[in-house]
Amino acid sequence: MRPTIILLTALALAGCQTAANAPPETEEMRHARGFTQAACGGCHGVARFGLSANPNAPEFPTIVNRSGVTRATLRDYLLNAHNYPEEMDFYLDEDEVDELVMYMMTLRDADYTLPPS
Repeated sequence: MRPTIILLTALALAGCQTAANAPPETEEMRHARGFTQAACGGCHGVARFGLSANPNAPEFPTIVNRSGVTRATLRDYLLNAHNYPEEMDFYLDEDEVDELVMYMMTLRDADYTLPPS
């Protein structure tokens, strides 16, 4: 029982540490996060930590922390739906792409280590 309590306490403190370091969330960012979860969360891991529900769908932190990914390159990719894999057959308008990019770029982390390919 004691190891479980220690583990739960450590997890709670880690969550507090992350939240304390995060900038305050604006209404616009709350909306973007909700949109991202609804549109993409069924397959992708869209939070800072966690795994994708679909093993073929990379987690968003893995996407945005790749070399060469910028707001512009991500926006361009998302606007050019012909580049999507077949299973991502859906349409995003420019405002939705901008929301998605805004949220995804909050997942960039200079200390992030990409998982092995």
